[in-house]
Formats: sequence, C-alpha cells, structure tokens
Amino acid sequence: MVANKRPLIIAHRGASGSSPENTMAAFRKSVHAGADMIELDVRLTQDFHLVVHHDRNVRRTTNGRGNIWDLTLQQLRSLDAGSWFSPKFQRERIPTLREVMEFLLPTRVNLNVEVKTDGDPRKRTHFEECVILIIMEKKFEERTLVSSFDHKFLKHMHELFPGIKTGALYHPVRDVRKKPSTLCSRIGASAFICSRTQLRQRIIDDVRAHKLVLATYGINTPQHFDAILDLGVDAMVTDWPEKMVKRLIS
Repeated sequence: MVANKRPLIIAHRGASGSSPENTMAAFRKSVHAGADMIELDVRLTQDFHLVVHHDRNVRRTTNGRGNIWDLTLQQLRSLDAGSWFSPKFQRERIPTLREVMEFLLPTRVNLNVEVKTDGDPRKRTHFEECVILIIMEKKFEERTLVSSFDHKFLKHMHELFPGIKTGALYHPVRDVRKKPSTLCSRIGASAFICSRTQLRQRIIDDVRAHKLVLATYGINTPQHFDAILDLGVDAMVTDWPEKMVKRLIS
C-alpha cells in the first residue's frame, strides 16, 4: 500500500455488508466490485495453520463452538461459516490464508492481513514465521500489508523480514497519547490505521509530515465517504466495497 492521489477502497473482511465476513463469497464479491485490496483476519489453529477468522471463538459466525487455538484445521473446515448470515451461504467454510492468496493470484487485488493474537495462551508459536513463509511461498511480498493491534508482533516480524510492509492499528486506550509517527517508527511500520471516529487533524498532520500511509476503517455510508475523502486519506476500509467503488468513480 502506497500513498495515492485517490483513496484505495479496501474491503473489510471482504464485502462483509452483503456477504458473510471472511469467507470466499465475501472475497469473490470484493473482487467483482472492483476493490483495490481485501482486508481479512488470521488466527493460528491448534495444529499451526493460518485460518481466516476474526473472533477468538467460532460461535458467532459458525455452527460450532470453541476457540480457534483449541481446534484443528480439519475441525474448523467442517463448520458452516455462512448460514448465520443467510441460508443461501450455508456452503461457506472458514478459508485458509493460503486459499485466499491462491484465489487472488491472477487478479490485481492486494491483501491486508490483520493478525489476531489476542486470547491465544500459547507462547513462542512462531506465528510471525508462519505468516512470512506463506507470503513468500505465494510471492505476495509486494501485494501484502500485514497489520495488527499487537505491535510487538509487527516489530518482530519487521526484524525477521523487513521487505514485507506492516501497518500499526491504533488502540484507543493504549495509544491515545502517542503520535502515529512514534508508534510506527518503533516497530518499522509504514502505514497507520485508525477508525473513522478516531481520526483527528493532528493525526493527519503527523502522518503527512512523516510520509506514512493513512488508512481509516468504518467507512460505510455516503456521508462517511464524503467526509473522509475531503481529509485526503490514502485508503478507506469498508464493509460495502461495491457501494464505495461506485461512489468513487461517479
């Protein structure tokens, strides 16, 4: 992700406004809509596979129970990850990061991988290495931004492989008094990501002064779009890429 004259449209967990989040159906719709990038969440399974899932527990978006780190890939792949949204999505399954990258390979759509480490009791799981190896395997180094609220994870990943760009997600409590440039410089991040409601002029000024990329999430209405467009952000993260792409080109 680089600074742009027009903002990139990033599909939040795919086209999650009109499809079950973090599923192949949502990613297919994002590509069809013309999104520039897909944002998704990854967690590490019990048997150390990277699966695309936001919550710690599978209860909200599947017909199963249990934490991701307590379940194997085979167990997770057996779950229905679409019916909670609509019966027509009952065949959807929890995808792996590798599966999504393979789907995106022939397209021009880039990828924002948000790494979720919260709640996982395991230590020294080589999570960073797992992410790096899959990105390298699929030759996605130039097409991937890795982001996280876990800044220690991002720092370690940058130290291991500085060629993969990273983005610092802004935590409203922990990071409230810190400048974006300070947060990013400490961990080697080239992008700063915050919500629409967190965005302030001082943040924009600091990001611009230090040539960081600025992305904002929660852009889901025409009013949100117009307000953020006037602020000159580099990327908008939305649940409705189909609507925001049309508004951008209209």
